[in-house]
Amino acid sequence: MADPKDTIVGIDLGTTNSVVASWDAGPGDPQVLADPSGQAVQPSVVSFHPNSSVLIGTPAKQRKVIDPKNTVYSAKRLIGRTFDSQEVQAAISRMPYKIEEGQNRQPVIVSRAGELAVPEISAIVLDHMRKLGEAALSSEVTRAVITVPANFTDAQRSATATAGAIAGITVVRVLNEPTAAALAYGHQRRLDETIAVYDFGGGTFDVSILRLKDTVFEVLATAGDSFLGGDDIDERLVDHMVGLFLQKQRVDLRDNEIAIQRLRAVAEQIKIELSRRTRAVVKVDEIAYGAGGQPLDLELEITRDEFLSKIADIIEATFPVCREAVRMAGLAPNQIDEVVLSGGTTKMPFVRERVTQFFGKMPRVDVNPDEAVALGAAVQATSLERILGSRRRRPTTERPIRRTDQGYAAPPPPIPGDRPAAPGKFPDPLPGAAPTPPRPGAGLARITRPGTAPPTPRRTLMGASPPPIPGAPPTARPNQPTMAPGAGVGFDEVHTDVPTSVRAPGAATQVDLDDIATRPGPAAAGPNQATAFDLPPPSTGVGAAARQRPATAPPTAPPAATVIDVTPHSLGIATIAGFCEGIIQRNERVPASTQKVFSTSRDAQQIVRIRVCQGESRRLVENTLLGDLVLEGLQPRPRGETKIEVTFQIDSSGILHVRARDSATGQEQRANLDVAGAQSPEEIEAARRRFHDLRR
Repeated sequence: MADPKDTIVGIDLGTTNSVVASWDAGPGDPQVLADPSGQAVQPSVVSFHPNSSVLIGTPAKQRKVIDPKNTVYSAKRLIGRTFDSQEVQAAISRMPYKIEEGQNRQPVIVSRAGELAVPEISAIVLDHMRKLGEAALSSEVTRAVITVPANFTDAQRSATATAGAIAGITVVRVLNEPTAAALAYGHQRRLDETIAVYDFGGGTFDVSILRLKDTVFEVLATAGDSFLGGDDIDERLVDHMVGLFLQKQRVDLRDNEIAIQRLRAVAEQIKIELSRRTRAVVKVDEIAYGAGGQPLDLELEITRDEFLSKIADIIEATFPVCREAVRMAGLAPNQIDEVVLSGGTTKMPFVRERVTQFFGKMPRVDVNPDEAVALGAAVQATSLERILGSRRRRPTTERPIRRTDQGYAAPPPPIPGDRPAAPGKFPDPLPGAAPTPPRPGAGLARITRPGTAPPTPRRTLMGASPPPIPGAPPTARPNQPTMAPGAGVGFDEVHTDVPTSVRAPGAATQVDLDDIATRPGPAAAGPNQATAFDLPPPSTGVGAAARQRPATAPPTAPPAATVIDVTPHSLGIATIAGFCEGIIQRNERVPASTQKVFSTSRDAQQIVRIRVCQGESRRLVENTLLGDLVLEGLQPRPRGETKIEVTFQIDSSGILHVRARDSATGQEQRANLDVAGAQSPEEIEAARRRFHDLRR
């Protein structure tokens, strides 16, 4: 068992909310860990207060209305993207806080705390969740399994791991969210079935098809859209309210950032209310001011059918993705035995109705969709704890590893005076500096049923499926993958007219390039992809928040199981004439290792630039350019005589590592993979120092 002073937890780092869970909270099932007030689901919001303190979670969310330019939310939608990507440009037009371009094309967020890269914002949220875990478990937490959407790119996964490193957390695994939800659903059931995990959160959508056989959790296929979620539903409602107000009052609320933030909060309330009732009446006091300073109110009555007519296309956009995943798994929707829901947006009755129609069966609601991912991460964390065993790191001396070159470099030196902060809020506000509440009449909207008092706020718990509602006709639109503008311009220094080798773990085979692109089935499983863990006897209460650590014996280690995941995107190298040559194919099992041989395209060429791309198209401009690998000091030879062996390796976290060597000399060239939009080792070290200063 682990040292009680070095606990490993599972963290669901969400777009809207985050959750931390642990198997060490007590005997039986893993449990989510709540704050002292009993709140288990924490808003993924960070606010930089005028008194120089940093607020996280609910106190920060309250400041979205009164200090929008210094309150950061939905940072997960930006992480690992380049500044010029379509998604970041869309966020710039929507977000109240300022987003600028930093070094290496990365987006940075500008607030009164200065310029912070997106992983630094996520690091603050991760640190907050870690401290909640420490307080609930009465032990130090230095290691975590952190979940990400299955459709996250290599850059997004790496940026998430960087966020953990900045926060001083050793990220032992980056786990796909649908896989984690499947673990939460089936970890103690010893099932023999094929399931679909429909994961619709605040900012992302994923669907994974898994085969559960006793204690084996094998991902057959995965697909998703990392810029589709409940936030889009909220924005659609905001647009509707802005249009109504402009029509009635001739005032454009888009010019008033405070008003827009209030409407976003109202939209979230409307969405929740119409999941329970068929009609809602909204009044927002003093949303703007007219001639002579006259206060103007926004009044709105909206039915569930009207609401669905405005947002149905957002929900329908998930089903072409589901169809794609089912097809890649070689199945039909009616061959899925069970459907598991994950993510807060799945609590909408219309979403559940459409899922039922698509798969031909009612989805399971055994696990709270807000907590399923964190619980599954805790199951995986317990598994890895047993594997790490005596190799676990000393929490007081070891710093998190950081990614450089083709792998992970030695930990950075410790910061003088750096030490784990005491359990509690990150960081504690200055004395007497509590958040300023909104003035009366200027806060959130009142949503009521006609003729009744406003409903008492309460935490919605997962229970039986709500009654179905009449849905709008399906209006499915094509699933159009988003591509970063100007993803690449070709690769004129390397061509692929030589024989190529592909090497899976334990095998070496010579094949043609065309064979690589069309070979059926995933590559052979790597030797390290199986994960063993035990399961406790069946018990109830999965997902119950741990209020305090019970004074009982340590939890029983669970029976063995295996998790087999896949890579969500194809990876390749840009070649001459603007094409992309595939190296690792989509839905290949991970860990994976594949090698190809390329040659130079000019005489006496001593420098080769290898452009790494990600996507399913043969055309480079239709894929995402991840970064460059530059080889220098090659011996000058005639065109085509220099052979470069390029090896792609994907680790169990789905993160890519690239190596290249001159096959003639047999010596590996020193080359750095310069990932577009990523932070350099020096920038990560500077971010750690800023983080250290912020939490003082």
